[in-house]
Amino acid sequence: MANQIALLERPDEQDLNQVRQRISQALGRDTIAALHRSRPGLDALAVFGSIGLFGLNLHLLASLPFGLTWVLLFVLQGFLLQSFGLVSHDLFVHRRIWGDRGSWLASLVLTLPRLSLPTGYEQAHLAHHRWIGTEQDTEAYKQQLDSRGKRWLFATLLGVKLAQAGKLKQGESLKGYHDVSGQGALIERRARIEKWLMRTGLLALLPLAWFFPAHTLLGYLLPTLVIGPVANSLRIIIEHAEADPGNPWHWSTCYRTGPLTRLLFFWDSGDCHVIHHIFPRLPFYHMGRAVELIRPLLLANGVVERRSYLELLRGWFVQGHPHRSLWPQKNRQGISSTSSAS
Repeated sequence: MANQIALLERPDEQDLNQVRQRISQALGRDTIAALHRSRPGLDALAVFGSIGLFGLNLHLLASLPFGLTWVLLFVLQGFLLQSFGLVSHDLFVHRRIWGDRGSWLASLVLTLPRLSLPTGYEQAHLAHHRWIGTEQDTEAYKQQLDSRGKRWLFATLLGVKLAQAGKLKQGESLKGYHDVSGQGALIERRARIEKWLMRTGLLALLPLAWFFPAHTLLGYLLPTLVIGPVANSLRIIIEHAEADPGNPWHWSTCYRTGPLTRLLFFWDSGDCHVIHHIFPRLPFYHMGRAVELIRPLLLANGVVERRSYLELLRGWFVQGHPHRSLWPQKNRQGISSTSSAS
């Protein structure tokens, strides 16, 4: 694989608007409006349900004996932590369902336990949507994952932090992913508060680990440090690992998700992520219907659908295909090797 991976040139913004317009014309504006309609009960369930499940699982990890069930719950806890960020991303970054201040406060509760700063993430993520594929794309740091070794390292907390700080490619300087300098007094103030809260929370883990060692270590810290980065790495493969720089319909890996992958990645990855970049304010509970309606249009406009997650894993970790590029033709064949329900 080439050592240098150039940033792709994003199609003209007018082309992206045309994609939205063509979908709206094909489905009808009433259908698009219905797909964007909020359901406050489901929004509240996503927030409090994810927190409740995390708390229950934390208790089980501290209480159950080691065995297969415990291991499965341990892995699940890492994905539940990731879902905190995905819930915040949908409800509080894009849709701002509780207003500016309420959404910020809710995002604090959901993202600080993941060791992620919500304001820095919000600014970076919105810039990613605006500048996808250009030098201003805040996820350009993933282009530094240009070797198999770096990709395996990225499945660890150290690798994630090094990549987000732009430290994985010698001679290349990137702005830190959570850096909000120069983005206004309110944003910078919130970022300072978040850093203070995170440091305070980390210090609070010391007495918690003393009085509740099993809950703190087994239920929270180890899943955060070990499983969280793995879940993150598995997610980015079905976000932008494959993209067609010349096709505004195809900025994400169009992996055909099913019930399990939609739950694990909160209706945000694979074919759901393709739709998300076209309609970023579309709620998670309408995503399945949106994918069903829009998939024929995606395929008719050159988007490659993949059904083998194992092939995608092999292409990323073993074959080392470049991030955000069209992968070899042979990896688009055999699409029936994995059930869409996986």
